[in-house]
Order: sequence, then C-alpha cells, then structure tokens
Amino acid sequence: MKLRTRLSLGLGAIAVAFGVTGYLVATTQYRYLTEQLDKDLQQSMPVAMAVLGNRVGPIGPGEGASLSQLYIGHLEVDDTLVTVVQGQSITGAPDVTNAIARSHIRPGSPQPFTVDGVGTSERFRVLIATRPDRQGFDIIALSLEATDDAYQRLLIATGVGALAVIAIILLIAAWVMRLGVRPIREMTATADAISAGETGARMAHYPAGTEAAHLAAAFNTMLDERDEADQRLRQFVADASHELRTPLTSIRGYADLYGQGGLADQARLDDAMRRVSGEAERMGSIVNDLLLLTNLDRGLQLRLEPLDIGDLLGDVVADARVVQPHRPITLTADTPLLGTADRQRLHQVVAALVHNALVHTPEVAPIEVVGRREAVGVVIEVIDHGDGMSADTAAHAFERFYRGDPSRSRHNGGSGLGLAIAQSIVQAHNGEIVLRSAPGEGCRFTIALPGPAPATS
Repeated sequence: MKLRTRLSLGLGAIAVAFGVTGYLVATTQYRYLTEQLDKDLQQSMPVAMAVLGNRVGPIGPGEGASLSQLYIGHLEVDDTLVTVVQGQSITGAPDVTNAIARSHIRPGSPQPFTVDGVGTSERFRVLIATRPDRQGFDIIALSLEATDDAYQRLLIATGVGALAVIAIILLIAAWVMRLGVRPIREMTATADAISAGETGARMAHYPAGTEAAHLAAAFNTMLDERDEADQRLRQFVADASHELRTPLTSIRGYADLYGQGGLADQARLDDAMRRVSGEAERMGSIVNDLLLLTNLDRGLQLRLEPLDIGDLLGDVVADARVVQPHRPITLTADTPLLGTADRQRLHQVVAALVHNALVHTPEVAPIEVVGRREAVGVVIEVIDHGDGMSADTAAHAFERFYRGDPSRSRHNGGSGLGLAIAQSIVQAHNGEIVLRSAPGEGCRFTIALPGPAPATS
C-alpha cells in the first residue's frame, strides 16, 4: 500500500473517530437530560394527583417541576383529552390515545415515555396513572422542548467541530503531501531515472529546514561525489593504462626488432635486453605501487609497534647521504623520539619524500629532516631548499599520476604515485601529511602522527 493511501486512510479514520465520538457525547448528554426530566416527572406525580383530586396545597422544594412546566390532563374512554393544567411554558398537549396509554401501563411504578404533541412541534415525556373511582387515564407530562433544543445545539456544535476538524485534517493532509509524500514520490522518480541511465538527474530543491530538503541535499551530494569518484576512476584507469603502455610499447618494439633479425649483433642484443629489463622493472614498480594503493584504499592492516622514530629518520638520512654524499643533508630529532607506527611503511614514506628532494632539487640545495614531539604526537618534516612549487601544483601534488613539471618524462620522473602512496600510508596511521611550498622557497612536507608515546621502562 502506498504511503499516500495510508496517510489518507489514517486521516479519514481520525475524522470518522471524531464524528462517532461527537455523536456518542451528544447522545449521552441527551440521555442524561432526559433522565433528569424523568426524575422531575416522577417527583411531580404526587402534585399532579393532588391537582386531579382537587387537593392542591403548597409545593415544597424537591417535589418536582412547578405547575408552570407541567401538563396535567385526563384521557376519557373515547380518546378525548381533557386538559386540567397547562403550564405557561407549554404550547400544546401530548398526543396520547387509550391504546398508547394501555400499552405503557406497568404494575407498580409507571415509566415515562415520549410522544409527539398536538398542535405544536413540542414533544412530551408522559406518565400514565389511573384512579379506581374514574374511568380513563390521568396524563402527567413535561415538555421535551428544552431538552430537544439542547440536543440540537450540541449536535450542531459537534457538526461544526467535525467540519472544522475535517478542514484541519485536509489542510494537514495537503501540507504533508506537499512537504512529505510528494518529495518522496519525486525522489523515487529521480532515483528510477538515475537507475535507467540518466546519471545527470538530480533531486529538486525543497523548503529549507525540512527533512525533504536535507535528504535531497544529501542525495545530490552523494550523486556528485559518485560522479567525481567515477571521473577519478576513469582518469586513474586512463593514466594507469598510459603509464603501462609506454614500457609495454618499448618491450614489444625490441621483441619485434629481434624477430626481424635486427639484433644479430651481440652488443646490440645485450643493450636491447638491458633496456627490456629496465622497462619490465619499471612496469613492475608501477604495478606494485598500484597494488599497494589498492590495499591502502581497502584498509591495509599496519604492523604497529613501539619504536624510536629518531632511529628511523637516521637510517633514511644515512641512505640519502650515500646516494649524494656532497649534498648538505641534516637531521634534527628529539632524543628519544618514541612513537607507535609501522616501521616499514613509515620508512617508505620518509624515504620517498627525501628521494623526491634528491631528484628534483639541485645537488647544492640543502635538505633538512626534522623530528620532534608535540602535544598531538610525533611531527616529522622533510624540507628542501629547491625551486619550490606553484600553488596550483602544490594543490594537486598528492593526486595519483600527477606531474607538476611537464618536462619530467616517465623515464626519469617516476610514475607520479609516490606522494599518493605516502599520503595513503600516513592516513592509514590516522595521521596527516601537509605540503607547504611557493616558487623560490622550496618544499616543506609535514607529517603529524597522533597518539601518546609508548611507555619507557
């Protein structure tokens, strides 16, 4: 069953319940007023019998209705009703016949019943009495006009209230339909359109502050992020294919050249094999980097252990000094610099940053490696004093396959995955890596690893 149908049935049930409740309240009130009238009628019986027997005296309190409200008469055997007393508030007489009177005669205490009036729109509650010394029936009655009027007013009030409730229910229904059901229906249609291939479809805008507006905004944000992820994935696949195609083209070229007899000379063959081996190694490096990024995206399990990060930084600096012994490379680190990390992966990150500095800055440019403990945890900085990067290049530096310098070829500039891998490893440690750079000011990579230092014995 649709939500709109359920809502309509629910609101309809509320309206019906209100109407039934109003009717029951009015009916109960009418019954109560009638019972009060019957009580007055029963208490007026002695006064009426005294009037009929010409024994009228003062009427004391609690003896029923006053004579101005009573109708007292005698019904002859020929159905002639002789009026004895007709109160000032009564405009007619009860329509009673001998047949009606006989049908309501009960042994013991008589019970009131209702009849219409003669020559009036009034109705009457009537008691029937008999006297042994006279034929016919004595009629004692009270008008129901006030009770009927009160009942009619109550019904009218209930009806007006019911109409007001129905109007409010209709307004609520329209409001809920507009702000609740209609957005859901429109969102469902949009979702169906997206499922059918209309990837550019988006949710409409709804009044601010409503659940529909929040849901639509969240849904549109999700779709935008999905499109961006799809675009990044397509770009990633295209870049990866391009990166892998270059070494494959070289390998295939040498294989074709060998098949055509172009490498008959041993020296040329050795050189070709060296080049093929180099391309295969580079392609293997790219594949390994891609596999590592995939594992990091899936949540690579790190081997976290307490370690002296200062020693790790010392190893990286020592390796860099071996590669370029004449470059000024300095290490400044707190002693001890204790932390918790995956030693192999953290070494890989710092080594990649130092390697970038070695490759992309002049050999005379100093490189600084800094390690210190701060309130948030361990902070590592790798600083070079090269040419630096533009703001746009720095903003994209951690993107996969991104190269800020177009002059860097794929043969000497790397795959463009190093910084992306470094960022993913740092994030796997729940840390953060930040690059600050400007043209002529070099690059400063700052790694912040959270967590307290391990306890020392």
